Amino acid sequence: MLRSLLVLLSLTFALVGQAQERSRRVQDLLKQADKLSQMGGVQHVQAETLYEEAVALAPDDALVNLRMGLCQLNGPMRHKALPYLTRSRDLDPQQPRIHFLVGYALQLNADWDKAIASFEHHRGVHSPQDPDPLYAQADRHIRECRNGKSIMATPTDVVVRDLGAGINSSSSDHGPLISADGSTLLFTSRRPSPTNGKVNKATGEYFEDIYSTTRKDAGWGAVELLPNPVNTAGNDASVGLSADGRTLMVYRDVDGSGDLFETRQRTGNWTEPRALGPTVNTPGHESAAWPSADGRWLYFVSDRAADNVGGQDIFRAPWIEATTSWGPAENLGPTVNTRFDEDGVYVGPDGGTIYFSSKGHNTIGGYDIFRSRLVNGQWTTPENLGWPINSPDDDLFFVLTADGTKGYFSSLRADGQGEDDVYEVVFGAREGSR
Repeated sequence: MLRSLLVLLSLTFALVGQAQERSRRVQDLLKQADKLSQMGGVQHVQAETLYEEAVALAPDDALVNLRMGLCQLNGPMRHKALPYLTRSRDLDPQQPRIHFLVGYALQLNADWDKAIASFEHHRGVHSPQDPDPLYAQADRHIRECRNGKSIMATPTDVVVRDLGAGINSSSSDHGPLISADGSTLLFTSRRPSPTNGKVNKATGEYFEDIYSTTRKDAGWGAVELLPNPVNTAGNDASVGLSADGRTLMVYRDVDGSGDLFETRQRTGNWTEPRALGPTVNTPGHESAAWPSADGRWLYFVSDRAADNVGGQDIFRAPWIEATTSWGPAENLGPTVNTRFDEDGVYVGPDGGTIYFSSKGHNTIGGYDIFRSRLVNGQWTTPENLGWPINSPDDDLFFVLTADGTKGYFSSLRADGQGEDDVYEVVFGAREGSR
């Protein structure tokens, strides 16, 4: 009997020792992963691997699952956060903010009704003393989910396709621009390149470069890096294209913010990008620009302090022939701009229709793509382009071919190669593709 008790006691001590060792290992993994996760960018994969190991060792620990869920929400494939956050909630439903986070993950997966219920639960228990204003936005997310449920119920007659691994990469690929005949595609990528093999210390990501590809009989050809002087060691992003395809609008970081530049194609080569004038670039952040087909107007995005509706707004400046420069800019006004951010403006061939992305209006989550027309000097109420063009995450930089049969935009989706991908949308093709 005594021998049996001693054996049992020895086994108990061994199990306790193993549990303590496992707990120490989990804490060590979390400490390393938290540090890498805060660095973001290219460190995300390492952080994710460490969190995965921690979850495998402590699958019933609410905090471990929460940390893994937050890592996914801050990573390139945010929809993957859902199982970890729901597990954390089920293990400890009293955690502060957990119902908001679950609601957001459900929204990203277009599970509208469950997302609404989770946001409503959060709204009922949320402390008004929470110092982070993000968690006071349940009402906004509920509106987005209701928009999503309504818009998804009546899908647009289009087919949306990821352009695939030949163009998209595991890094962010965005900002597509298409030539008038649809034969050349320019886009921006954060993939490492011969020009930019270094990581931006401010973001933890590789710097942006501009690439091009040409359509062949069998599809898009090999992706090519635009040479100097377009691409530099810093961020260079494709943000606008003239109707003839010979003037490229480029975004670059300048003095801790960002400015807009233009480069022109001459005898097959791009000229040194030239900064746009002070009526366009300001000490604020200018992120996108598009000239109208007739060259009379430049539409652009800025968060300048003066004449601002809120966040990033869309402005336009007239071309002044006498000074060969862009004139004073005007805000497009509160019909187009909201107190949230707008970005990625594109001007249609008619010169009176704009497409842009916004976090306001009747978005279904993140940036959605909208259309507005200039009628009798007034902009019409922006129209959401609908599902499946818009998704619960960010949809940006929409452009059209000259004949209007196809569009291109960038989006963060579950079927992507990783982070933002470039997508093609074919109008009026949904029924015929079945």
